[in-house]
Amino acid sequence: MEDEADPDIRSLDVLARAVRRDIHKMRAFVRFRAVDGDGAQQHFVAWFEPAHRILRANAGFFTRRFANMRWSILTPTGSLHWDGERLAEGPAAQRMDAPQGDPLEELWKAYYASIFNPARLKIGAMLKEMPRKYWQNMPETALIPELIAGAQAREAAMVKAGEADEGDRPDTLAAIDRALHACRRCPIGSLDNASVMGEGPKQADLMIVGEQPGDQEDMEGRPFVGPAGQVLNSHLERAGIDRNRAYLTNAVKHFKFIPRGKRRLHQSPTAREIDICRWWLESERDIVRPKLVLALGASAARGLLGKTVSITQARGKPYPLEDGSELWITSHPSYLLRLRDEAKAEQERLFQADLVAVSERLAVLSSNSHKIR
Repeated sequence: MEDEADPDIRSLDVLARAVRRDIHKMRAFVRFRAVDGDGAQQHFVAWFEPAHRILRANAGFFTRRFANMRWSILTPTGSLHWDGERLAEGPAAQRMDAPQGDPLEELWKAYYASIFNPARLKIGAMLKEMPRKYWQNMPETALIPELIAGAQAREAAMVKAGEADEGDRPDTLAAIDRALHACRRCPIGSLDNASVMGEGPKQADLMIVGEQPGDQEDMEGRPFVGPAGQVLNSHLERAGIDRNRAYLTNAVKHFKFIPRGKRRLHQSPTAREIDICRWWLESERDIVRPKLVLALGASAARGLLGKTVSITQARGKPYPLEDGSELWITSHPSYLLRLRDEAKAEQERLFQADLVAVSERLAVLSSNSHKIR
C-alpha cells in the first residue's frame, strides 16, 4: 500500500481522485430553486447528475452548509431530504421532478454578470473547472456565451476608464518620481507604503517591467531587490544581459498588501489598478525610449498592451508596440520561487530560454541602430 509505483495502487489512486473530483463538482454546482412555502417553511429543490455514487458521501457537507433550509437534492441514483433537523434518503428521481426556475434567479444572474471580469477571462481554464455537462443545471451559464462575446469590448472600456486625463506627461524621470509620491488615483497608493520608481540608464535599449514592488522593494525604494530580484539577476547574468545597462520598473508603482501581524502579505493588483497606473509606465517609456521591452508576468504585459494575455501562448516571440519598440513576454521570477521539483526545473528552463532570446534579439536591434547612425 505504501508503494505508489505499484500498478494496482496507481489504478486505485486514479479511481479515488475521480470520485473526489466528482464530490467537489457537486458541492460547487448544485443550484437550489424554491418550490413552495414561505419564510422558514420554504422548500428548495436541486437536480444534479453525479458521475459516481457520491450522494451519501456529500450529505454531511450539505446539511452543514444549508442547515437552516428545508431542501431536497434529486439525482438519477437517489435523493436527499433535509427538514432542518433530520436527513432522509429517498428514491431516484428524474429531471422533470425538479423545478426549472424561481424568482430569485434573475437576481442571481444579475449578480453573476456584474462580477464577470473580462480581463481575467481564460476560456480553456473555465471549461476545465466548469465542464459544459454541468451547465444545464446552472441558471448563470445561460449568460456565458454573451459575456464571452462581449469580453473584449468590456475590457477595452475598463482600460479607457483607467486612463483618466492627467494633463501633460512629466518630461523627466525625476518629475515622474516626484509625482508618484503624491499619486492616490487608486487604493494602493493610500496604503502604508512608498512609491517605487524605476531605475537604470535614462536611455536604455532594454526596459524590464515587473508587476509591482514587493515588501523589500517598498522598504528600500528600488525595484527588484528582493528574492524575485535575485532570481532575475541570476538568469540575466546567464543570458548575457547586464542589469546595470537595463531600465527596471513595474507596471504598478506601489506595493499592494494586506497586514498579517508584523508581516505584509503580497496581493495581486486588479486589472483596473494596472490600467490606472499604465499612464505612469507609458510616461517612463516616452523618456527612456527602449528598443526592446521585456514584460515579466501577465500584469506587466497588461500594463504594456492594455489587455490580459496568456504567458504560455505569448512567450518567446516579439510584439510590435506603437512607438516602434518590441515587446517580449515571459513569466515573473516570483512564479519560479513558488514552484518545486520538476515543474520548477521546466519553468526555469523556459524562463532562461526567453531571456537568451531577448539577449540575442537585443544584440540585433542594437547593431541595426548603429548601422543607421
